[in-house]
Amino acid sequence: MAATQKIKPNRLATIPEWVWGLIVIVVLLSLHFVLSEFQKTVASEMLIMGLFALSLNLIMGYGGMVHFGHAAFYGVGGYTVAILLTQTDINPWLAMLIAPFVSAFAAFIIGWFCVRRVGLYFSILTLAFAQLVYIFAFNSRELTGGDDGLQGLKFPTLIDDTGEFYLFTVLVFIVCYLLVRMIVHSPFVQVLKAIRENSERAQFLGVNVRRHQLATFVMGGFFAGVAGMLLVAKQHFIGVEMLFWTTSAEPILASLLGGMYTLAGPIIGGAILVFLEMTLNRLVILEGIQWQGVLGVLTVIIVLAAPTGLFGLVQRLLGLSQDES
Repeated sequence: MAATQKIKPNRLATIPEWVWGLIVIVVLLSLHFVLSEFQKTVASEMLIMGLFALSLNLIMGYGGMVHFGHAAFYGVGGYTVAILLTQTDINPWLAMLIAPFVSAFAAFIIGWFCVRRVGLYFSILTLAFAQLVYIFAFNSRELTGGDDGLQGLKFPTLIDDTGEFYLFTVLVFIVCYLLVRMIVHSPFVQVLKAIRENSERAQFLGVNVRRHQLATFVMGGFFAGVAGMLLVAKQHFIGVEMLFWTTSAEPILASLLGGMYTLAGPIIGGAILVFLEMTLNRLVILEGIQWQGVLGVLTVIIVLAAPTGLFGLVQRLLGLSQDES
């Protein structure tokens, strides 16, 4: 009788999660010493987009709420710090700290109305509210600068340098990631997953569905506000394009590219999206190619070839666990 062949576990799967996290942190910090100034700028944009996508995935991936107006909270975070710096004498650090809380408050107001609808009605309502915020910012020239935006914003000299700002972005990103990870592994999100799979059954079991969805909406708005604040601090400028509906499509696209229902997927997708946009924009200059069309084709190919995103594809190839963590 032939001996039963033992299947050896993948060595990568045996590495503790905290070790992977430590490796990533060391790599991110080490890049400060090897990247050029331009490359640090790109890396900062990748982290900001990754955080923006991560905040949406908390709502759409774990919460199951298809949200088309996430740019509203992204822009509110950016405009809050910009308006505070131009209209008041507030300390810049305090202005940056306040911004995500204002985004969370805006998410509470908008979410209070939106969670009372489901499916397509919820999605369209989020888009409608986001466009209202965009129109308000566009027409409020004295406050927001209108279509000219707000320029020449003064931020602390500690993060004025490109390299120092990269380190600041890494620090904020790590803190936000750890907070989101703590939320995702909490009992709250386990209940949220049950609502995502069958909200009627969850409600029958005594779960307050709307309260859980609203809380998720507010948390997603908070982290989107952090990302918006970081982008404005990087650019020293904000324009109404940050609130436009096309901006809401970027984290959705990043989540599809990297993979929803995971923490790492949207972050990887955000980095890929920024890289593709910069690469394809270069082709526009050199070859006259429309980068949006090329990006659309690449997205379709990736979604069809890897329905769980690139992160899910890598997990399958390496034989790693594909749970929602």
